Amino acid sequence: MKRKNLVMAAMISGILSSTMIATEVMALEVDREVMPRITLGGRVMTTLDNYDWDTNKTKEDEINLEDSAFLARFDKRVYDGGVAGAVIGMKENDDGVKFQQLNAFYWNKDFAVTVGRTRLRNTIIEFPTLRDDDLLDYTHVANASSNEQDYDGVYGKVVSFDFFDKKLQSFGGWVGTRRNGSSFTTAPDGIDSYGLNYVYEQPEDLRYVKWIRHVGISLDSQKVQLTSGEDRINAIIAGIEFNLNMNPAKNWSMGVQAISTDGAGTITSADIVNSNTNASSNRARAASTSLVASIRYTGRPKLLTRWQAALTAAYKDYSDVANATQWSIAPSFVYTLGQGVDLLAQVKHTSYGSGLGDGSDNTYQVGISFSFDSMFNDNIGERKSILGLEHGYIKR
Repeated sequence: MKRKNLVMAAMISGILSSTMIATEVMALEVDREVMPRITLGGRVMTTLDNYDWDTNKTKEDEINLEDSAFLARFDKRVYDGGVAGAVIGMKENDDGVKFQQLNAFYWNKDFAVTVGRTRLRNTIIEFPTLRDDDLLDYTHVANASSNEQDYDGVYGKVVSFDFFDKKLQSFGGWVGTRRNGSSFTTAPDGIDSYGLNYVYEQPEDLRYVKWIRHVGISLDSQKVQLTSGEDRINAIIAGIEFNLNMNPAKNWSMGVQAISTDGAGTITSADIVNSNTNASSNRARAASTSLVASIRYTGRPKLLTRWQAALTAAYKDYSDVANATQWSIAPSFVYTLGQGVDLLAQVKHTSYGSGLGDGSDNTYQVGISFSFDSMFNDNIGERKSILGLEHGYIKR
C-alpha cells in the first residue's frame, strides 16, 4: 500500500512539473517581444537672416529653418549584455525634409558598430556657431562630388566601428559612400570613402573640471572621378578642445582644429572663383589647409547653463592658386530662457582673396530655438542625449 502511494505521489509530481514547464515554454513562445527603450528628441530652430553678400548680390533676406530636426531612437539590451537599436532622423534642408539619420547600431563596454546613414567622420571639434554649416568650408572635409555641402558634406552611408579604452579613449574607423541624391552623376559608385580616427573625450560630468575636454586626430580619404580617371583625395584632421579655467560656474574654454588636404587633379583660379557654379566641388578637390579656433564663455550660475558668448575665427588657403585665401569671423550669443528654449544671435563676416574673386559676405542672424529630449521605458541606464547626434551650438 505504501509503495502504491509513493508511486501515485511521484506520478502526480511529474505531471505537475511537466505542466509547469510546458506553461513556461508556452508563455515564452507567446510573449517573446520585449518593448525597446524609446528616445524622442528634436529641435526647431528659426532665425531671421539678413544678407549683405558681394558673392551673391541678389540674395534676399529670409526666415531660416535649416538644422530643424526630429530624431527617434529605439534600443534594447541583447543576450550578451550589449545594446542594439536603430535611429531615424529627419531634417529641414533646402525647404524640404531629408533623412539624415537612418541607421542600426550595436554597442557594449568594449566596442560600438553603426551601419547606415549618419554623420561622416570628417571633423573633430564642434564649434559654437549656430549651425554646423556656418563655417563648413573650414570645419569639415568637403565632398568633391557635390556642390550641396550642407548635406552631402556632412552625411553619408557608412559602416563605422570603435574600440574603447577605459571609456575615455576610442580607436576606430569607417568605410562608406558620400554619394547622395544631389551628388554629381559622375560621382563614384559604391564604397568611395574611408577613414581612421583616435579620440580622447571626457564624459559630460567631468567636462568643466578637467583641462582637456576633447582631442583627436583623423584620416579621411575619398575617391573622386576626374576626366583623366579616378583619383583619391586624402585629408588629415587634428583638433583639441580644452578649458582655460577650472570654474564650472564661469567657464572659459577654447577649441582649435586644423585640416590639411592633398587635393587631386589640376586646379586653376577659374575653377574655384566664387562665380564658378561648381566652385564648391572644385574647392573640395583643391589642395588646401584650414585652421579654425574658437573661444567661449559659459555662464552657469548654480551650475545651470544660462548663457554663452563665443567667438569663432577661421582661415583657409588653397595652395595651388595664388592669393586663393579666405577668412571668417563669427561672434555668437545664446541666452537660455528655459529648458531647451534659447534666444540666438550671430554675425558672420567672410572675406575672399583675389584668387577666389575678391569681395566679402556679411550675415546677421537673430532667432529662437526649441529643443526637447524625452525617454520612455528606460531599462538600459545609458543617458547620452539623442541631441548629440546633431550639431550642438551650446555646451550645457
